[in-house]
Amino acid sequence: MLAYKLITTIEELEPYRSIWSEILEKEYNNNPFIEYEWISTWWTTLGIHDNVKIYIVEHQGIAVAFFPLVHSVRFGTIHYFSFLGQGFATYMEVIADKEWLEPSITFLLKEFSRKYKRYLIVLHGLLESKNTSQELEKYAIEYQMPHSIFRTVTSYIDFQTIPMETFLKKHRKKFKSLKRRENKLKSLGHVAFQEVNHNHLQDMFTLFKRRWQKKIDKSGFTEKQTRLFYEQLAKSKELRVEVDSLQFEGQWIAFTIDLCCRERNFCQAMGHEPDFNLFGPGRLIEKENMLKAHQAGYRYYDLGSGYEPYKFEWYTHIDFTRKFVMSTKGVKERSIRLWMVIRNRLKGLLTNNHQLVKLKRDRLGELRYFLKHASTKDWLRAFTKMFQRMLAIHILDVYIAKQQQSNGNVRFQELSMKDIMTMEDRAKNVTDFYKGYRLFADSDHVIYKRHDQTVTEETVNYSYELSDNMSFIKEYDSLRLQEIVADVQREGRAVCTIVPWYKRTRRRKLMQAGFHKVAKINIIKIFKWQKIYDI
Repeated sequence: MLAYKLITTIEELEPYRSIWSEILEKEYNNNPFIEYEWISTWWTTLGIHDNVKIYIVEHQGIAVAFFPLVHSVRFGTIHYFSFLGQGFATYMEVIADKEWLEPSITFLLKEFSRKYKRYLIVLHGLLESKNTSQELEKYAIEYQMPHSIFRTVTSYIDFQTIPMETFLKKHRKKFKSLKRRENKLKSLGHVAFQEVNHNHLQDMFTLFKRRWQKKIDKSGFTEKQTRLFYEQLAKSKELRVEVDSLQFEGQWIAFTIDLCCRERNFCQAMGHEPDFNLFGPGRLIEKENMLKAHQAGYRYYDLGSGYEPYKFEWYTHIDFTRKFVMSTKGVKERSIRLWMVIRNRLKGLLTNNHQLVKLKRDRLGELRYFLKHASTKDWLRAFTKMFQRMLAIHILDVYIAKQQQSNGNVRFQELSMKDIMTMEDRAKNVTDFYKGYRLFADSDHVIYKRHDQTVTEETVNYSYELSDNMSFIKEYDSLRLQEIVADVQREGRAVCTIVPWYKRTRRRKLMQAGFHKVAKINIIKIFKWQKIYDI
């Protein structure tokens, strides 16, 4: 009753586009990775060198099921079958009418057993809530085929099961925290969340590359062929690809790219500008993207598979994504499957430990970046910082220029966040804006930074509150110190600053500019223990 046809080129598959799509439409599929547009785009960009084989099961000459596989011969004589899209498709399954799924799986696997003496089938991305996973397991049990199953949690929000008012109330603390960060960013400039046309994807890849330049990234998201894949996919008329950006003063500071299929919004990737980390742009755009999906009428907001902590902050339901491994009964196949079991269990233990993941991805990534780009000065600073983490004695002198009437003619320009967006050392300047500093410049050169509430010495994490009518200055141009003091005193304020004891030249210039030493601060630090003495 059943027969199969083997497709090995995209040209051969094209006549089946309509029936493929009709099956998915009939089954109301919400998995974007098995839509014809995704499969064909992947095949013509990322899968051009893979041995793709689409098995089409037919009943009386009519296609009733599609198996999108990659076939290779491994370990000498073992035929290895896997779903296509490995590493890019989070979910995969057999494309079939519900009534033909079980008979098609049984038929094709029997054909494999008849045709191949030894084979190994490794199928990733099988959602337990879908039927393909259950039918494969049922076949393996019924025909006593050696098999293993590995599970990864998949979290998502089902907006149909929770009213938005209840959802907002449940996460009110997180929303309030994010609102404070958003308001702080908005107080410094114009913030916009907007959908991006597919012609502007270059900014997305540039931002992702900056986000991961000091981390270990195995996604290959910015590689040439991957970029081509997403650019082609974004032009698709049948599969909706949405790219949204969070922009500050017209520049991207975060993005999301989503694959939307019927009632499911799948968040494919996110990225944000590391210079704005303190404002949490990644969290801000995640929140906006989630609310946008609800407003657009999507039932599911899919956070993807994996154990990253942020995925469990918003979820309402969980599913499980399976990796199904089945083989023939030979000793060699069993040994390979056993090795795969051990490897996957070990991998699961490691990836479930978020601290280990951060160590590998972040710390080792930072070390790799440092070794590649560090100058002699950077090495010296790193060794000094490492030693001071164990033992350090800091002696700081506090200097004050008393409040008096100033008649100086120089007026330095106060910078806004918009002014520093294209300046050097932007990351440090953005951090200072977040901490409440005001930056003053002459032309495009920062002359000094000022805080009107707090004195802070970042190198030793020391701070105290200022009295009224006093300002703290740091990172100032010592050659123009008298002008800086006059600029602050014009507002009727006293000026305060901190100097390490060993910087004699700087102390001398402070005295010449009218400063007087008023206190000495001794800080003794041994590992995490710290003692402060004010003299």
